[in-house]
Amino acid sequence: MTAGSWVPDAAAFLSSDLSSSFGGVEFQIAASQVFASSGIAVSWTDGPPLYAVEIVVARSACRFELVQWGAQTSQVAGIVSERRTMSPHAEAKILSLLADALGTHELDAEHVHPTPPLLTEPGDRVEMGTVPEFLDLLFERMTFCRECPAPTSGGNVLCPCIKLRSQR
Repeated sequence: MTAGSWVPDAAAFLSSDLSSSFGGVEFQIAASQVFASSGIAVSWTDGPPLYAVEIVVARSACRFELVQWGAQTSQVAGIVSERRTMSPHAEAKILSLLADALGTHELDAEHVHPTPPLLTEPGDRVEMGTVPEFLDLLFERMTFCRECPAPTSGGNVLCPCIKLRSQR
């Protein structure tokens, strides 16, 4: 097997694991091989948070290496990049949550607010922030899905799920 020739197989393996772990989420997976450099790019809109996908990617990479080479080599996980984007629908839902949490109907992106309770953990010190900062923090913590996609093995991930209804 030539250097990097396994990348398309690893991408297919990863695609299968992500689809089975996160039902209903569409992942775009692109394997690339340019000269001596190989990579797998994973992207999705809304869906699970980045940390949940990273758990599945790490688990999948280990399983692929064991099946392919009989040893864990840490080659696959090192070439995978993940990118999550937010749809306008998800942004509107989060902004509505923020407006309620901040007790306002008009959100000003420049105004500094105290951190709303939904973004604080017990023991956190209360800080100030802007709406775009809060929006990013909430998006990182939330899952947007049709069914709760927390991985069933390879890690215990809590799913702070906001369910989206299908647009029928």
